[in-house]
Amino acid sequence: MDSGLEYKIEVNTPTEDNKNKTTPFNQLSKSGKVLNAYNALIMADSISKSN
Repeated sequence: MDSGLEYKIEVNTPTEDNKNKTTPFNQLSKSGKVLNAYNALIMADSISKSN
């Protein structure tokens, strides 16, 4: 979860009551980030070498 990229842009999250509702992207998931596989591999490699 530490290797992801965080985006704070507003995205459309309409509801029945509010068709124009927006939410910051980083509030839409548990980590608030988007997977970055390259960063995850780099991080895993550095962890495995330190053990």
